[in-house]
Order: sequence, then structure tokens, then C-alpha cells
Amino acid sequence: MYDVGTHLLKSLQACKSQDPIVRFAVLIHDIGKPQTFKKLESGVITFYNHEVVGTKMAANIAERLRLSNKERDKLLTLVKFHQFTLDEKQTDSAIRRFIRNVGPDNLSDMIELRVADRLGGGARETSWRLEEFKKRLVEVQKEPFTVRDLKIDGNDVMKELKMSPGPKVGQILEKLFEEVVEKKIPNERKELLTKLKDIQI
Repeated sequence: MYDVGTHLLKSLQACKSQDPIVRFAVLIHDIGKPQTFKKLESGVITFYNHEVVGTKMAANIAERLRLSNKERDKLLTLVKFHQFTLDEKQTDSAIRRFIRNVGPDNLSDMIELRVADRLGGGARETSWRLEEFKKRLVEVQKEPFTVRDLKIDGNDVMKELKMSPGPKVGQILEKLFEEVVEKKIPNERKELLTKLKDIQI
């Protein structure tokens, strides 16, 4: 068991990323722990919401360092969500929410932070839960997140159904999106165009 400072330094030493923002996030990801330290009557030590407090502290640091908006946003995202849940029972919706919160471009860096965090705490580099989570991330990203990710768009709807532009076009796409999310049909152009004829608005 290490103190927070030692843990952060060991995590940084274990970090394989050369991205300075990722490395900085690794260095300060637990910065909120001293302020949230609490020892319960049972003797158990907790750091509830340390990631929330740490994110606020990281924001102040980013301002002092005059980081760009892009650098600041990435740093705060990594610190804020570094405690992400590893649960094999997580629903696809929960995985999608995590991806939306972190951002697709930050996923690999978020995993790198978790690995460094594990190594910095004396654990093995990975675990079956982390490996399973990584697989779920890949699988879920193959599915559409928004209507814009469908393999057809409004122009296809209007052409196929001989419709004029209007709210109904968007409503039809929303219906198709629901069908794909619920895995009733695949997100494939041919299947979507065929399903169009069955959509009732």
C-alpha cells in the first residue's frame, strides 16, 4: 500500500503513453484524495468523490498552465472518469454512456490511464474484467450512437418513399435508429431501405 504521492509517481513511471496530457493526467488523477480522505468507525478508509474534487483542482491547474481548450478538456475528462466501472454485467447502454462521456478519441488514453493506475498500485497490468471491458468497447462502437450513424440518411428516405422534406423524415430515421439499437435489424443499407416501407408515422 502506497501513499497517494508515491502511487502517482509509480503510476507515471508505468505509463507507456508519450502524450504529455495523458502523462499529466496520470500524475494528478488522484489529486483529490487528500481532501476526501475519511476513516470510518470500522477502520475502512474511503475517498468518496475524489475524482470530482480532483477534476476541479485539475481545472485550476490547467488554467494556471494556460493549456489550450482541447488540452484542458482532455485532461479534465481523463481525471473525471478514471474511476470508470468494470462490471461484466454492464448494459450496452451503460457502455455507450461511458463512450459519450469520455469521447471516442479519448478511449485508448482512458484505458492507458487505468493500466498505469493499476501498475502504480502494485496490481497486474490487466485483469479479465478490464480485457472484457475493452472487448465490449469495440463491440458497442460497431453499433450506431445517433441517427447520423445510420447507413442511410434523409435523402434516402425521401427518395425511397417519394417524400418531401419535413419533420416526418426525421421521425422515420428515429424509428429506424430505435430498431437498430434494439438489434431488431442490422445497421446495413439494404436492410434499412427495406424496413423503410414498414415504418408507420
